[in-house]
Amino acid sequence: MKRALLTILLSAIAFVSVANNGLPMLCPEPQKYDIILTEYVPFSSITITCPDANALNWAKKHLKQWYGKLAPKVVLTTGNTSSMGKEEYSITIDNKGTSVAANTLQGVRYALYTLRQLAIPARGTEKVDGWIVPVSSIEDKPEMEFRGMHICWFRENEAWEIERLIRLAAYYKLNYAVIEPWGAFQSKVAPWFGWDDGKMTIKEIKRLKAIADDLGITLIPQLNVFGHATCGRVGSGKHASLDIRPQYQSYFEPLAGWNWCLSNPKTKILQKRLIKELYEAFGCPGYFHIGCDEATPPSCPTCLAQSYSTLFTEHVKEISDYVKSLGAKSLMWHDMLIRKGDPRWKGLHANGTKDIASFVNELPKDIIICDWYYRKPRTEYPSLKYFKELGFDVLACPWEKDNGNKALALAAHKAGIKGILGTLWHHYYGKSLLNSYLYVSNFSWNSNATMKPYGSHRNKPYMFHTHIRQIGWDMKNRCPKNTGIYAEEVTRIPHMH
Repeated sequence: MKRALLTILLSAIAFVSVANNGLPMLCPEPQKYDIILTEYVPFSSITITCPDANALNWAKKHLKQWYGKLAPKVVLTTGNTSSMGKEEYSITIDNKGTSVAANTLQGVRYALYTLRQLAIPARGTEKVDGWIVPVSSIEDKPEMEFRGMHICWFRENEAWEIERLIRLAAYYKLNYAVIEPWGAFQSKVAPWFGWDDGKMTIKEIKRLKAIADDLGITLIPQLNVFGHATCGRVGSGKHASLDIRPQYQSYFEPLAGWNWCLSNPKTKILQKRLIKELYEAFGCPGYFHIGCDEATPPSCPTCLAQSYSTLFTEHVKEISDYVKSLGAKSLMWHDMLIRKGDPRWKGLHANGTKDIASFVNELPKDIIICDWYYRKPRTEYPSLKYFKELGFDVLACPWEKDNGNKALALAAHKAGIKGILGTLWHHYYGKSLLNSYLYVSNFSWNSNATMKPYGSHRNKPYMFHTHIRQIGWDMKNRCPKNTGIYAEEVTRIPHMH
């Protein structure tokens, strides 16, 4: 009884010290943990219990990258880990050393990401000459199957920006990243499709895929096959193809070229070629995102003369069947599938017409619906349940706002859907970036995440800054513009004369 009371007391003390000191800086928050922040031990060795022999080489490689000559020595042992899930891990840190158990290489990766967030330099020296970690016991595994981040690649983006976002997603134990080109893709099958100076080449895609594979995250390509055909933000008025090459206008609706022209038989032929090119460049993953959000009514006379809902449905069916023939499932935004003005969706993002929304039952049920919501938190998100009851797998897709991210994520857990796909759009900076990663990774992993391991809310930026800096070290970054969460510290205002 005394021992049990002592254990409870120590756990309580550890938890209080976590909350009061704002450490450890763990993201996502583990399912179970007991961390004594006043008692640190040397981080000089790790014993890994895992049946996958690849875990040893992976651990040695990355520990050397992170800690150089001071990297902990690694010993791989065998043991009974068969009851552990493919992403599950446990960590024990005491005076005897640091031990990790996992049944897969992915579990080992996640354990070492957690240890990297726990480790700090030994105190009292001029330069780092050793590492220490707090006495801890951690048992951890994710609750959601799909945990992802949607990343846009604009023509202005350099490859290092996309790489940093992918690395951060992997570090925070997300297992998917959707990469959407906004005119940045340098296609070989359709060289006219996009800007001439886009940095998203097939060579860069393959380089990023190799990094993602090594870090344990799967990259998913996207091609919008309905709306957003401009590959440009609507506010910019740009069209990544037509602004430079007007001879290809027949592929697009006359009204700003915002939609693809669905009545043109050449459209599907081109889209299939682009899908195949992207899919193969990304290494043939299990998913492909086909977009389909925020389309406008048709302006093409041929489209207007037909049932547009039938055109839309048949187009999506044929494209999703083609994606399936390649070996992948389609992801698709939800908003065109629920009718604008329907009182059931009041306050939600609904952009579909009555006819198009009525055709939702005719779409293949293996399409995964990406239900996005970007406004203030709600108590109910009925569209999550609606699509699930129709037989679709569903992903909840929040953006930017901390309380909105949390509310939608908790609603996703309650609805029992497949997972969460956070979105960034063009907000790769500041609080938007911080909120997207912290809240999506925490609440897709752990529905009971308290955010208390960060202590005061004011400590969250410091934790995020630390992790961004670590990613910069991994990328061997030496340019000040490429550090932190803003490119510049001072916004320069020209002198007025």
